[in-house]
Amino acid sequence: MKKAIIYLHGFNSASLDLAGNLLTNKEKLVVLQAYCEQKGVLFYAPNIDYRDFEGLVEDLLFQWNQYLDQAYDVIFMGSSMGGFTSEYLAMKTGAKAVMINPAIVPSELLPQFIGVTENYETKQAYQWVQSDCEQYLVYEKELVMSKQAIDRTIFLDMEDELIDSKNTLLAYQDKANIVCYDGGSHGFEHIKQALPIIDRVIFDFIKA
Repeated sequence: MKKAIIYLHGFNSASLDLAGNLLTNKEKLVVLQAYCEQKGVLFYAPNIDYRDFEGLVEDLLFQWNQYLDQAYDVIFMGSSMGGFTSEYLAMKTGAKAVMINPAIVPSELLPQFIGVTENYETKQAYQWVQSDCEQYLVYEKELVMSKQAIDRTIFLDMEDELIDSKNTLLAYQDKANIVCYDGGSHGFEHIKQALPIIDRVIFDFIKA
């Protein structure tokens, strides 16, 4: 079966510039794109607006269905808020989730960014406010209450300066395949080392 990765960047970030080109200053994107080209995997990395989680979920579920109609096996992969979103979409679809330094409780993580006025990567103006954070309460609860088995693989840089990796490890140790790397940062500095594991997840050599 054909394979596809839907990759979701983190909060206040981007995967594409304003012309729609992949951002070559982001190692994760460049490494993953090169891997996908080598392996014949479709790589879809849209820009995400986390102010409207309901809308972005609808859009990504539509894209997932489009790929299913084209006989693709889709894996959701994401960093930070993209990790949370990948987990949520995996719950909704039964697809696998690969989560990189994932946000666990966005409603608690994101208030520190209230007042942000432009996207860090694209410099596009926007406003991040309290209600943007509070919208995530319902989705966090849905994940906690769900009985859906989720096939998760989690990559952690243990020196993540934004999210406590030890808390993530404790929260997921019994329900995910977790791979930890010493050092690193929230941006995740071990994507090249993670590729063999990503490869096994995509091509079903292991179950996460």
